[in-house]
Amino acid sequence: MDFTLRTVFKHTLLADRLNIIRAGILGANDGIISVSGIVLGAMGASFSSSYLLVSGVAGMLAGACSMAGGEYISVSAQHDIQRNTVKKVLQDTAKTPAMSRQQLITSYQKRGLSLKTAVTVADELMANVNVQAQVDEKVADTYQLKVGHYLNPWHAAATSFLSFITGALIPLLAMTLVPNPYKVLGTLIAMVIALGMNGVVSSRSQTLSTRRTILRNIAVGLLTTIITFALGELFHTTIGG
Repeated sequence: MDFTLRTVFKHTLLADRLNIIRAGILGANDGIISVSGIVLGAMGASFSSSYLLVSGVAGMLAGACSMAGGEYISVSAQHDIQRNTVKKVLQDTAKTPAMSRQQLITSYQKRGLSLKTAVTVADELMANVNVQAQVDEKVADTYQLKVGHYLNPWHAAATSFLSFITGALIPLLAMTLVPNPYKVLGTLIAMVIALGMNGVVSSRSQTLSTRRTILRNIAVGLLTTIITFALGELFHTTIGG
């Protein structure tokens, strides 16, 4: 299974691979922070262990579904834009071959060819290739797209769903396994470590400052949990005995 996943990832286009990485990083980050906030808020409200677990699992599943649904809708919109852009280029090229010839000439001039050479290459292409080949050339040069290869919303949705659950399991396990007097501190420590690790992965995939990314992740996580824990304390109640 692992080999199959790596093979599929290897053969996807760069844009789709970057989209998968982005969805995975954001999903894990949201899973860590969201569920940490939920369970720490519940701890602040003095929920029993069973209710803490139910709250955390419910938050994990709801958050994973929400993230996956949001990714699917967002990437589907990008997919439709890419497909419609190519469709429009195809229609315009079929209607205005002269304009397409000029665009080819301009394109090759931008790549460093002289006007005479660019005209020769464009004329040869116009004489020997079909409209689809011209569309492929224009789409690749103007929009950095490959005809028929667009962002896959299912890839982003599945990655986001799985990474959210993976991230959410960290505070859930800490809350479940750490002894009662230290549950809050243990969950906070687990959250900080998880956010730090995700920050390292995020910075390497985006060539950003590792230190800045880690600090930003941890700061957002701590702010979220402080707010939720404070709200739990404010509405302090004992549920589940």
